[in-house]
Amino acid sequence: MSTELTMFERLLQLPLFQGLTNLEISELMSHVRLDFVNYQAGDEIVGQDEPCKQLYCIINGDVMAEYRDPQGRFVLREKLKNLGIIEPFNMFGMYQKFSRTYLFDSDGITLAIDKQQFFRQFLARDIVRMNMLNISCNKFQQTQKLLCHGADNTIAEKIAKFIKANSITDKGHKSIDINMKVLADIVHETRLNVSKTLNDLQNKDIITLNRGGFIIPEVQSII
Repeated sequence: MSTELTMFERLLQLPLFQGLTNLEISELMSHVRLDFVNYQAGDEIVGQDEPCKQLYCIINGDVMAEYRDPQGRFVLREKLKNLGIIEPFNMFGMYQKFSRTYLFDSDGITLAIDKQQFFRQFLARDIVRMNMLNISCNKFQQTQKLLCHGADNTIAEKIAKFIKANSITDKGHKSIDINMKVLADIVHETRLNVSKTLNDLQNKDIITLNRGGFIIPEVQSII
Protein backbone atom coordinates (compact mmCIF):
# COMPACT_ATOMS: atom_id res chain seq x y z
CA MET A 1 0.00 0.00 0.00
CA SER A 2 2.84 2.40 0.82
CA THR A 3 4.36 1.89 -2.66
CA GLU A 4 0.97 2.62 -4.28
CA LEU A 5 0.60 5.83 -2.26
CA THR A 6 4.09 6.87 -3.30
CA MET A 7 3.08 6.39 -6.94
CA PHE A 8 0.03 8.63 -6.47
CA GLU A 9 2.07 11.25 -4.62
CA ARG A 10 4.56 11.31 -7.46
CA LEU A 11 1.77 11.77 -10.03
CA LEU A 12 0.31 14.67 -8.06
CA GLN A 13 3.68 16.43 -8.25
CA LEU A 14 3.61 16.40 -12.06
CA PRO A 15 2.44 19.69 -13.69
CA LEU A 16 -0.26 17.87 -15.67
CA PHE A 17 -1.96 16.56 -12.53
CA GLN A 18 -1.34 19.40 -10.09
CA GLY A 19 -4.53 20.57 -8.42
CA LEU A 20 -6.05 17.11 -8.19
CA THR A 21 -6.58 15.59 -4.75
CA ASN A 22 -5.45 12.14 -3.65
CA LEU A 23 -9.07 11.02 -3.83
CA GLU A 24 -9.50 12.36 -7.38
CA ILE A 25 -6.30 10.77 -8.72
CA SER A 26 -7.21 7.50 -7.02
CA GLU A 27 -10.66 7.58 -8.59
CA LEU A 28 -9.24 8.33 -12.03
CA MET A 29 -6.71 5.53 -11.78
CA SER A 30 -9.49 3.09 -10.90
CA HIS A 31 -11.01 3.69 -14.36
CA VAL A 32 -7.86 3.27 -16.47
CA ARG A 33 -5.43 0.47 -17.12
CA LEU A 34 -2.22 1.02 -15.14
CA ASP A 35 0.88 -0.15 -17.02
CA PHE A 36 3.81 0.17 -14.64
CA VAL A 37 7.11 -0.88 -16.26
CA ASN A 38 10.51 -1.28 -14.62
CA TYR A 39 13.59 -0.31 -16.63
CA GLN A 40 17.33 -0.64 -16.26
CA ALA A 41 19.82 2.09 -17.12
CA GLY A 42 20.19 2.30 -20.90
CA ASP A 43 16.73 0.86 -21.67
CA GLU A 44 14.71 2.73 -24.30
CA ILE A 45 11.31 4.07 -23.31
CA VAL A 46 10.18 5.40 -26.70
CA GLY A 47 11.92 6.07 -30.01
CA GLN A 48 12.15 9.18 -32.16
CA ASP A 49 9.24 9.42 -34.64
CA GLU A 50 7.20 6.73 -32.87
CA PRO A 51 3.46 7.56 -32.71
CA CYS A 52 2.29 9.10 -29.39
CA LYS A 53 -0.23 6.42 -28.48
CA GLN A 54 0.41 6.56 -24.73
CA LEU A 55 1.12 9.14 -22.06
CA TYR A 56 4.39 8.15 -20.37
CA CYS A 57 4.82 9.33 -16.77
CA ILE A 58 8.26 8.97 -15.20
CA ILE A 59 7.59 7.65 -11.70
CA ASN A 60 11.24 7.17 -10.77
CA GLY A 61 14.66 7.56 -12.39
CA ASP A 62 16.64 9.97 -14.58
CA VAL A 63 16.14 10.13 -18.34
CA MET A 64 18.42 10.73 -21.31
CA ALA A 65 16.90 12.29 -24.46
CA GLU A 66 18.60 11.66 -27.80
CA TYR A 67 17.77 13.79 -30.84
CA ARG A 68 19.00 12.62 -34.25
CA ASP A 69 18.95 15.30 -36.90
CA PRO A 70 16.72 14.13 -39.80
CA GLN A 71 19.48 15.15 -42.23
CA GLY A 72 22.05 13.08 -40.35
CA ARG A 73 24.21 16.08 -39.46
CA PHE A 74 24.39 15.60 -35.69
CA VAL A 75 23.16 13.73 -32.62
CA LEU A 76 22.33 15.70 -29.46
CA ARG A 77 21.95 13.97 -26.09
CA GLU A 78 20.81 15.61 -22.87
CA LYS A 79 20.36 14.36 -19.33
CA LEU A 80 16.96 15.20 -17.86
CA LYS A 81 16.32 15.03 -14.13
CA ASN A 82 12.73 15.09 -12.89
CA LEU A 83 11.34 14.96 -16.42
CA GLY A 84 7.85 13.99 -15.25
CA ILE A 85 5.96 13.34 -18.50
CA ILE A 86 7.30 12.68 -21.99
CA GLU A 87 6.03 15.20 -24.56
CA PRO A 88 2.34 15.43 -23.60
CA PHE A 89 1.93 18.28 -26.12
CA ASN A 90 2.71 15.88 -28.99
CA MET A 91 -0.28 13.66 -28.25
CA PHE A 92 -2.46 16.02 -30.29
CA GLY A 93 -2.07 18.24 -33.32
CA MET A 94 -0.80 17.51 -36.83
CA TYR A 95 2.45 15.80 -35.82
CA GLN A 96 1.55 13.17 -33.20
CA LYS A 97 4.97 11.58 -32.87
CA PHE A 98 7.78 11.71 -30.32
CA SER A 99 10.42 14.22 -31.36
CA ARG A 100 13.33 12.19 -29.99
CA THR A 101 14.34 8.94 -28.33
CA TYR A 102 14.07 8.69 -24.54
CA LEU A 103 16.18 6.25 -22.53
CA PHE A 104 16.72 5.76 -18.83
CA ASP A 105 20.02 7.13 -17.55
CA SER A 106 19.44 5.14 -14.36
CA ASP A 107 17.12 2.37 -13.25
CA GLY A 108 13.57 3.68 -13.38
CA ILE A 109 9.82 3.14 -13.56
CA THR A 110 7.21 4.49 -15.95
CA LEU A 111 3.43 4.57 -15.86
CA ALA A 112 1.90 4.44 -19.34
CA ILE A 113 -1.70 5.58 -19.86
CA ASP A 114 -3.46 4.80 -23.12
CA LYS A 115 -4.14 7.94 -25.14
CA GLN A 116 -7.86 7.23 -25.55
CA GLN A 117 -8.27 6.55 -21.83
CA PHE A 118 -6.37 9.73 -21.03
CA PHE A 119 -8.69 11.66 -23.34
CA ARG A 120 -11.92 10.16 -21.93
CA GLN A 121 -11.04 10.07 -18.24
CA PHE A 122 -8.40 12.71 -17.46
CA LEU A 123 -9.25 15.47 -19.92
CA ALA A 124 -12.84 15.32 -18.68
CA ARG A 125 -11.51 17.14 -15.59
CA ASP A 126 -11.28 20.92 -15.87
CA ILE A 127 -8.04 21.12 -13.88
CA VAL A 128 -6.28 18.58 -16.14
CA ARG A 129 -7.49 20.37 -19.28
CA MET A 130 -6.18 23.67 -17.88
CA ASN A 131 -2.83 22.10 -16.98
CA MET A 132 -2.57 20.59 -20.46
CA LEU A 133 -3.32 23.98 -22.01
CA ASN A 134 -0.68 25.66 -19.86
CA ILE A 135 1.96 23.06 -20.81
CA SER A 136 1.19 23.47 -24.52
CA CYS A 137 1.20 27.28 -24.30
CA ASN A 138 4.50 27.29 -22.41
CA LYS A 139 6.06 25.12 -25.10
CA PHE A 140 4.81 27.46 -27.82
CA GLN A 141 6.00 30.56 -25.96
CA GLN A 142 9.47 29.08 -25.45
CA THR A 143 9.71 28.44 -29.18
CA GLN A 144 8.54 31.98 -29.98
CA LYS A 145 11.06 33.45 -27.55
CA LEU A 146 13.87 31.58 -29.25
CA LEU A 147 12.76 32.68 -32.74
CA CYS A 148 12.51 36.32 -31.61
CA HIS A 149 15.95 36.24 -29.98
CA GLY A 150 18.16 39.13 -31.09
CA ALA A 151 21.24 38.95 -33.26
CA ASP A 152 24.13 36.77 -32.06
CA ASN A 153 27.35 38.78 -31.96
CA THR A 154 29.87 36.01 -31.31
CA ILE A 155 30.46 32.48 -32.58
CA ALA A 156 29.98 31.17 -29.04
CA GLU A 157 26.53 32.78 -28.95
CA LYS A 158 25.65 31.19 -32.30
CA ILE A 159 26.72 27.77 -31.04
CA ALA A 160 24.74 28.29 -27.85
CA LYS A 161 21.63 29.22 -29.83
CA PHE A 162 22.03 26.15 -32.04
CA ILE A 163 22.24 23.90 -28.99
CA LYS A 164 19.29 25.59 -27.30
CA ALA A 165 17.15 25.35 -30.45
CA ASN A 166 17.60 21.57 -30.53
CA SER A 167 17.29 20.91 -26.80
CA ILE A 168 14.37 20.24 -24.49
CA THR A 169 15.79 22.39 -21.74
CA ASP A 170 18.51 25.03 -21.49
CA LYS A 171 19.89 23.44 -18.32
CA GLY A 172 22.01 20.46 -17.44
CA HIS A 173 24.45 18.08 -19.12
CA LYS A 174 24.52 17.79 -22.92
CA SER A 175 26.72 16.08 -25.47
CA ILE A 176 26.73 16.45 -29.22
CA ASP A 177 28.20 14.29 -31.98
CA ILE A 178 28.97 16.62 -34.87
CA ASN A 179 31.66 17.26 -37.45
CA MET A 180 33.33 20.68 -37.10
CA LYS A 181 32.71 21.48 -40.77
CA VAL A 182 29.01 20.69 -40.31
CA LEU A 183 28.82 22.87 -37.20
CA ALA A 184 30.56 25.69 -39.07
CA ASP A 185 28.01 25.45 -41.88
CA ILE A 186 25.10 25.50 -39.41
CA VAL A 187 26.30 28.66 -37.64
CA HIS A 188 27.51 30.24 -40.92
CA GLU A 189 31.13 30.60 -39.85
CA THR A 190 34.44 29.19 -41.06
CA ARG A 191 35.65 25.86 -39.72
CA LEU A 192 38.82 27.52 -38.42
CA ASN A 193 36.91 30.14 -36.41
CA VAL A 194 34.54 27.54 -34.97
CA SER A 195 37.49 25.35 -33.99
CA LYS A 196 39.19 28.30 -32.27
CA THR A 197 36.00 29.14 -30.38
CA LEU A 198 35.51 25.56 -29.18
CA ASN A 199 39.14 25.31 -28.04
CA ASP A 200 38.72 28.59 -26.17
CA LEU A 201 35.60 27.23 -24.46
CA GLN A 202 37.52 24.09 -23.51
CA ASN A 203 40.36 26.16 -22.06
CA LYS A 204 37.75 27.88 -19.88
CA ASP A 205 36.46 24.45 -18.73
CA ILE A 206 33.05 25.15 -20.28
CA ILE A 207 33.15 22.22 -22.72
CA THR A 208 35.19 19.06 -23.28
CA LEU A 209 36.17 18.28 -26.85
CA ASN A 210 36.31 14.70 -28.07
CA ARG A 211 36.95 12.96 -31.37
CA GLY A 212 33.37 13.19 -32.60
CA GLY A 213 32.08 16.39 -31.01
CA PHE A 214 31.99 17.85 -27.52
CA ILE A 215 30.41 17.59 -24.06
CA ILE A 216 28.90 20.42 -22.03
CA PRO A 217 28.70 19.48 -18.31
CA GLU A 218 26.34 22.42 -17.60
CA VAL A 219 24.85 24.11 -20.63
CA GLN A 220 24.00 27.28 -18.69
CA SER A 221 27.73 28.05 -18.67
CA ILE A 222 27.74 28.49 -22.47
CA ILE A 223 24.25 29.97 -22.84
